[in-house]
Amino acid sequence: MNITCESHRTAIVISLTGELTADSEDQFKRTVQDAWNKSPSNVILDCEDLDMIDSIGLESFLWLSELLAQSNHQLRCANVNETIAQIFEFTRLDRVFSVHDEIEEAARSIGS
Repeated sequence: MNITCESHRTAIVISLTGELTADSEDQFKRTVQDAWNKSPSNVILDCEDLDMIDSIGLESFLWLSELLAQSNHQLRCANVNETIAQIFEFTRLDRVFSVHDEIEEAARSIGS
């Protein structure tokens, strides 16, 4: 799992590459928490290069959503590939996560 974070005007964009599984949960949470502590903001998860996510990875997304909600910030997912979209659908998390085709679209949706 490779994670990069960039702060933008309306959100922190977190790009995920590889697999978000139990093996990478701690890295994901630590990296996201560090980025968010430096600049509390909305978060956009760029899932374009996210190949796979397991139940622990999904729990990590839920953890982040709850963390943001506690301070009135929002989570958006962008560039979700078909495999991840199907996982969201099967787990009904497509009703929880706001999914967008592009980062720019996700950024425009924040606050609405």
